[in-house]
Amino acid sequence: MSGPATRVRLLIIDDSPDFQLLIKTFLQGTNFSCLSAGDALQATGIAVRERPRVILLDIGLPGGDGLLLLERLRGNAHTQAIPIIVATGQTTPGLETKVRAKGATAYLQKPIDKQILLETLQRVLQESAHATTTHH
Repeated sequence: MSGPATRVRLLIIDDSPDFQLLIKTFLQGTNFSCLSAGDALQATGIAVRERPRVILLDIGLPGGDGLLLLERLRGNAHTQAIPIIVATGQTTPGLETKVRAKGATAYLQKPIDKQILLETLQRVLQESAHATTTHH
């Protein structure tokens, strides 16, 4: 049996079950295990309780904007250090700059390419591991 240290928990926050399934399919056979939430309230609870290693966040969420959720996660002591990758289908000019200013670690445009997703996850996790070893 592989220990929990070999699994990297990813929280997918997106109101589209199809998108959640797509990401889970992309990550089959990798060391990622996926948690998912369909709205901001559910996402906050899961993030605080489960402490995923990385979060994939959609901006267009029901019951609370993804940008607001990004701010909430960054402001919560339990979740502030978790890398957050924003994945959005929105093409608003300046959106990437805005989400990075609010604390997003990375930004992906939907539709998401599997290879780009995997590379971004690896990079974000390496940066996160490096940050924890240099700051503690």
